[in-house]
Amino acid sequence: MLSIAVVGGGAAGFFSAIAIQQALPDAQVVILERAPKVLAKVKVSGGGRCNLTNSFALVGDLSKVYPRGHRLMKRLFRVFDHQAVYDWFE
Repeated sequence: MLSIAVVGGGAAGFFSAIAIQQALPDAQVVILERAPKVLAKVKVSGGGRCNLTNSFALVGDLSKVYPRGHRLMKRLFRVFDHQAVYDWFE
């Protein structure tokens, strides 16, 4: 059996663990988190920066809110755009 450890119990870690489990259903996937609670930052995040998919239907809009990270965000959203996120959660 394949064993996979995902480091980080935040939103990205959980998303990754779920995606891995869906792609490799026979694998054993564990999430490792050093903080006492997982997803703690998700519960306290806000200010419009946590939920990109509701705000950015057009990838070009990212540079207005994320001036330092917009190039990376554009590349990522070309691969996995807001519609893909909606579809994944359904």
